[in-house]
Amino acid sequence: MAAKRFIRGLTSPWSLGFSGFGLAYGLYHIWDSTQSGTKYDLYEDLAGKTYIVTGATSGIGQATAEELAKRNARVIMACRNRDKCVQVRRDIVLSTRNKQVYCRQCDLEDFDSIRAFVQKLSKGKFELDRIDGVVHNAATMSGERQVNKEGIEKTLAVNHLGSFLLTGLIMEKLLAQTNPVRIVFLNSNVIDRNCDINFDDLNAEHMKKYDGYDVYKHSKLAAALFARELSDRTKGTNVSVLVADPGRTKSNLSAQMDGQTFFLSRWLLKIVSFGMGERRTEKAVRPVLYALADPETAGESGIFIDRERKSQPWNEVVLDNLKREKLWNISEAWTHFAAHLKQLKEDLGEAASAMSDSPEAASTITRTKTWKTLWL
Repeated sequence: MAAKRFIRGLTSPWSLGFSGFGLAYGLYHIWDSTQSGTKYDLYEDLAGKTYIVTGATSGIGQATAEELAKRNARVIMACRNRDKCVQVRRDIVLSTRNKQVYCRQCDLEDFDSIRAFVQKLSKGKFELDRIDGVVHNAATMSGERQVNKEGIEKTLAVNHLGSFLLTGLIMEKLLAQTNPVRIVFLNSNVIDRNCDINFDDLNAEHMKKYDGYDVYKHSKLAAALFARELSDRTKGTNVSVLVADPGRTKSNLSAQMDGQTFFLSRWLLKIVSFGMGERRTEKAVRPVLYALADPETAGESGIFIDRERKSQPWNEVVLDNLKREKLWNISEAWTHFAAHLKQLKEDLGEAASAMSDSPEAASTITRTKTWKTLWL
């Protein structure tokens, strides 16, 4: 009798339910462990160092900002939505007990906003005494073609041109420092999938039907071309450039795409992404931290780090010197770089002159011919 009751207990709905839950959780844990990649942690104490992270209110950008704050760094969250940034910043401060986390508005599709951001961190009460790293994380993907106030397609503006302008306007400040600086671009292996730079339709004006994913893919290729060219131009300076691929990651990047607007297709995409090894942001941030602050990557430049933190080869398009130079020249023209630089110099006034005339800047300029020949 007791044996029958025991068997009935084992086969009861509650028992089967708990057993099924335990089995499912165990399988998920095994799957998650295999998708997370090899174990890694950054053990460096980053006290006294300053890092700028774009797009730091969600996804990998938020995870990067929090991981840096945990290691006592000063973190500048460069974000489009200041209200959202304030909320995320509060959570990071409470979690890490590091109050040196700051919100600064910087909308990468708005070139005036980028110049204002650089101006604030170069002069006045928000001036930074040093910058040790810049993480170009912000990215967007849209289901329909939109343009910024300059008439430039927004995906290209945010994913490449905004980073180009921000880097160019801040470069003189970086070169004037004595400490090493790492500029890290987040990218993806999607640029290896039947992808080339289309100079005839860089602004996505002549597509028969706007394809948000295709435009996104080409904008990331443009960013990779820029990163590789920048690494070549900064050789012999205190600035190094690295590209990190976090792998397929859970994020809201594709939230505006057509497939995400319908309930059923959204869940089907989640199932597909799960099966393809989508990683959580706390795991995906590992190659970013490795590129940004790990002693092993000190002095490295011009490398493309994969999700396992190993150097992977560039594709042929990125290695094409003529395409890199052509894109660089177009980027200067479309961002009105010279005009923004001139306006920044006028706004900074004496601060800009002092930065250019410092002994550290003079030493750097000697090593790189001149800052203007490096960029322009």
